[in-house]
Amino acid sequence: MLTFYDISSKVPGQAWSPTNCKLEYKTEWIEYPGIEAFCKEHGIPPTASEPDGTGYYTLPAIYDDKTGIYMADTFPIAYIDTNSPKLHPHIMFAFYEMTQITNPVSGEYLERTRSGFFGKPVKDIIPTGEAKVQTLELIKNNLEEINALCKGKYITGDYLTLSDFVFAATLLGVKILLGEESDVWMEVSKF
Repeated sequence: MLTFYDISSKVPGQAWSPTNCKLEYKTEWIEYPGIEAFCKEHGIPPTASEPDGTGYYTLPAIYDDKTGIYMADTFPIAYIDTNSPKLHPHIMFAFYEMTQITNPVSGEYLERTRSGFFGKPVKDIIPTGEAKVQTLELIKNNLEEINALCKGKYITGDYLTLSDFVFAATLLGVKILLGEESDVWMEVSKF
């Protein structure tokens, strides 16, 4: 099981980070003053540098008890997407398009680095045939689950939070990458 480490707040059980929406996980809450010590204790490298060059440690972070891996920053998102592709199936449709709409040098870089990451050419992660039908059904189910999690007008209640912006930006990004007229977007937008 994944352990998700996030920053404590006055709202019990409310994660700050939107990346854990669809995970089977447990959460451990860390107070701001304890973040650096926690990361150092678990071998999680700094996610940035202070102006003086010393490490700056941030959350969220995850621990995967199956692999013994701890990580923070954007790496948990990539790790989760790779090791649990069911979590963000829309990415499988959109990622190849990223290699096509970027400038050639960036497209080649994405293709080269992400092919190694996925263990196959990026174009081969796009579901086709029955896998496409199943992936679209999974996207529909995921969106229905997110809708069911909403506690009011927005994801966490009556006020906009980071989760709302990330969710909306993700959908907008997928729409832009796939194109408004693509068959996949047309299906997703029905949900």
